[in-house]
Amino acid sequence: MGEVPQKFRILRYIIEQGVVTLDDIRRYLGSQNHTDSIRVTLYQLRAGHLKYGKIPYGVWYINDLQSVELLKTYYRDLPQLSTRRVYLHHIPHALGINRIRVILDQTPYLKIDTWWSENYIRALSPRMRFGISLAKIPDAIFWRLRSDGSRQKFFLEYERTLKSKSRYLEIFQYYANREDVLDKNVLYICENETIRDELIRIEEFLVKSGKLESSGLYFQFITFDSFCQQHLTQPKQKEEVKCEN
Repeated sequence: MGEVPQKFRILRYIIEQGVVTLDDIRRYLGSQNHTDSIRVTLYQLRAGHLKYGKIPYGVWYINDLQSVELLKTYYRDLPQLSTRRVYLHHIPHALGINRIRVILDQTPYLKIDTWWSENYIRALSPRMRFGISLAKIPDAIFWRLRSDGSRQKFFLEYERTLKSKSRYLEIFQYYANREDVLDKNVLYICENETIRDELIRIEEFLVKSGKLESSGLYFQFITFDSFCQQHLTQPKQKEEVKCEN
């Protein structure tokens, strides 16, 4: 069918991610795209708009089901993505995920072959979700293309705030029991060192209590700042996202 027009790439990105800023879209498309032209496209798509903090032009979302149907023109195999209500307290987490996705898409140190957002995963049939229940959907699943042509699967969790310890105990054991979790392919990006250190302590507790086989088998815990520094500038870090397995 030919190359997908930019309008449809923007539409898919917004529906997949849920809520975005103009800067998110510009980064996703490439920094050469001008903010004004993106705004024109958003108005053409009848995108919803909210003022949010000091973010220029606020945040944008899709609440028009006709716009969703337009995607089938160029993405025939796309599941039936749905529009979702935007809650103010969810926006900071959503914008963090957007930033992570753009960094992974554009880093020269690895190639992302496929990205499934939370909204994309929700739209899949149970069979296509690889046994993931709606109660345990990660923030994203992505596949890295290795140099030999094979693909490596990662589960992404962005921890902006701490959940209860009991919730992490349940989630960590759930991941450890999955056949497709191996070689530290569950990536926890933590908003700060306090959250990262607490997750490490919970993993250690599960190991000591015999509920996890060992530390360092299933999970990587890294702060958001270290993740950004690693993939934007690639300095030598004590924390490191291992993607060379």
